[in-house]
Amino acid sequence: SPPLSSSVASDEKKRRGRGRGEKGGEKEMGNIVVAPPNKAVIVSGYRGQRILIGKCGFALYCIEEAHSLSLEIITITVNSIDAETVKGVKINLKSFAQVKVKSTKDGNLDINSIKLAATNFLSAREQDIEDALQKTLEGHQRQIVGTLTVEELYKDRAAFSERVYEHVVDDLERLGFELASYTVAEISDNNGYMAALGRTQTAIVAREAAEGTARNQAESRKTLAKANADADIVAAENAERAYIRRQKQEEAQAEADRLLDLRKAKNKLEVNMADAAAASAKDIEYAKQKQAIVEAQATQKLREEEVMLKVKDIELQQQVNVAAREAEAMTLQAEAIGEKERLIGKAQADIIKMKGDAANEVLQQRAEIYKEFGHDAIVQNVVEMLPSLAREIAQPLGKTEKMIFVSSDGSSASNLSKDIIKAAAQLPDAVESLTGLDLKKALKRLEG
Repeated sequence: SPPLSSSVASDEKKRRGRGRGEKGGEKEMGNIVVAPPNKAVIVSGYRGQRILIGKCGFALYCIEEAHSLSLEIITITVNSIDAETVKGVKINLKSFAQVKVKSTKDGNLDINSIKLAATNFLSAREQDIEDALQKTLEGHQRQIVGTLTVEELYKDRAAFSERVYEHVVDDLERLGFELASYTVAEISDNNGYMAALGRTQTAIVAREAAEGTARNQAESRKTLAKANADADIVAAENAERAYIRRQKQEEAQAEADRLLDLRKAKNKLEVNMADAAAASAKDIEYAKQKQAIVEAQATQKLREEEVMLKVKDIELQQQVNVAAREAEAMTLQAEAIGEKERLIGKAQADIIKMKGDAANEVLQQRAEIYKEFGHDAIVQNVVEMLPSLAREIAQPLGKTEKMIFVSSDGSSASNLSKDIIKAAAQLPDAVESLTGLDLKKALKRLEG
């Protein structure tokens, strides 16, 4: 296969040809380099060394070059022919190793290991790389075989693989690689040692198997007998425990039944007591309600009577107030009428007095004249005037349309007559005061 550098160079030529292509030979200032995730592209030259993995970069023409290094797993078949063991027995051993460039360390990019691998194998072909790694692995494999016996190799291949891994890992790291896995595929020899060992081992295994079978059968019988005995003991113990549990369950059930009966009796007693209490409470409540109803009815009747008495008192008081107001109104009306009559009488009396004063002057003049006629003629003349005087006094009463008398003894009308008679009886006194003529004496003389 072609070297890696030549393939990268051909890729470079193709990209440069595309860069110069259709633009008429214009000078290209640089070239894009793309690194897939399974390859490390190392760009070296004017700007030093750069490693690209899973990204792109730029390599300047003429002064920088780009080479790729595969990061994929390399499967190497390691064959050790006639490798001598520690006892000089020659064997053939075939194993498979998975090797790759150590690109990561603790999850991070291991640039130093990639640089180391590039330093050792960047210009080498893939086959050359595999040969170098195969020789390293095969040397360590032969070395480990020389420290072991055939029996050890035959019985414990995992331990052999682990010892090879421990010895080869440091050498691979110094080359920039790491061992991903190592497994032993086949162990054989050309002298029939392995076959004899296999037959011996087979015989040993067969004997051990027969012995094991016998021991196993004996152990099985003993185990079975012991198991049967243990089973019988366990069955007896279980039966005893079951009997005890059954007895305890029956006792617990009997106790539970007794407690249940007691609880039922207690509940029944409480129910009866509650029923009796409820019945008594019902009777008591009924009596209380009945008593409350009677009391309420009595209270209601008493309130109704009190209300009726209050109503009667109010009505009586209203009647008394009405009568009092009527009496007061009648009294006020009578007083008003009396006052009116008094004022009218007083006015009439004043008029009469004025008339009397006027007449008095006339009478004086007449007296002078009557002196000439004598005393008897004067008396006769005054007596003749009395009816007209009485008529004048009674004239205001004749104009009254309605008279209301208020009296507690029913003598209002007689009192009015008495008042009129009194007014008429006062005429002689009035005549005497006006004329100085004593009519009473004059009338007595006329009677004599």
